Amino acid sequence: MTIPIVVQHRHVHVSEADALILFQSTDLETSTVIDQRNQFVAKQTVSIHGPSGTFEKVCVIGPVRSHTQVELSSSDAFAIGVNAPLRISGDLDRSASVILKTDFGEVRAKASTIIPIRHLHLSPQMAKELNISHHDVISLRVKDREQMMFDHVVVRVHPTFIPAFHLTKDEAAPQWIQTGDSVIL
Repeated sequence: MTIPIVVQHRHVHVSEADALILFQSTDLETSTVIDQRNQFVAKQTVSIHGPSGTFEKVCVIGPVRSHTQVELSSSDAFAIGVNAPLRISGDLDRSASVILKTDFGEVRAKASTIIPIRHLHLSPQMAKELNISHHDVISLRVKDREQMMFDHVVVRVHPTFIPAFHLTKDEAAPQWIQTGDSVIL
């Protein structure tokens, strides 16, 4: 089975409370629709401030969530002086903290910042057909590059997921992998 690759770039998910401070509204405006979980890239952006650097105009992914989560690559985290752990999305236990700012205000996003572990999105039906379960760890081969494998890929199963392999730009860059390339399961 061939599955598309999505190279993830730094982005932020905001909680309702933090959205009110940062944007004075919980209604994020859609800029671009994303396939997973009815998500979208919002027109609103934030700056991420770490101890030794800042990223301006970082994409916010909507809609609002129960907790603010900042996702960086390992080189992004290093660049701004943040010791972010490698984690599955949503696992913020003992994660790093940053400051998020907009023209409206700022939020100290405590225990919010992770480096997302590479993962494969599947619907429950597809996972069942492939005999794969939520949080299984698998390997994937890059299509048309027989020797290129990605090991330690965490499977994430959700009813709204479409098949997609997500990895950070740091993992993709050395092999010139881009969004739209494919892996084989």
